[in-house]
Amino acid sequence: MAWSASAMFREFPVAMLNDSATGYTGLDSNGIKAALYDNDITPDKDAAVGSTGYNTGQWAISGNEVTDSDGSSDWAAGGIALGSKTITTPSSGVVMFDAADTTHSNTVTITNAFGCLVYNDDITAGTVADQGVSYHYFGGAQSVTTGTFTIVWHANGIFRITV
Repeated sequence: MAWSASAMFREFPVAMLNDSATGYTGLDSNGIKAALYDNDITPDKDAAVGSTGYNTGQWAISGNEVTDSDGSSDWAAGGIALGSKTITTPSSGVVMFDAADTTHSNTVTITNAFGCLVYNDDITAGTVADQGVSYHYFGGAQSVTTGTFTIVWHANGIFRITV
């Protein structure tokens, strides 16, 4: 089926609320990264927690992850750390997680990136290491040749929760 939408993994808030989940000190302080992927995967927001982590299941490094192919390794396997992470309450009943647009400091060559996995790089134990937070579809293939590749996060944040 391939990419068709963006979503938060159902298991992500479960892990945050469950005291047996390790590594959650707060998304704004944890190492959150974005890794790029091709169109050979079918993201599933209802996947079991063991299938949401970076380098697990369809999010495996080999074959599906898109990295810098010009040899500079500016967008390497594992992705780019999100900067300026914030958790805010922009309106009544809404909690929002956001970050600065994700980019690199040098030129890269990226080919056919269809979306990204946002994951918690600080989780090293528990049900799955590097647990997925959400995935984001870019609307089609995105490429750049010896240039700047930037993920522009939506004005409504990386995700919002309405309570």
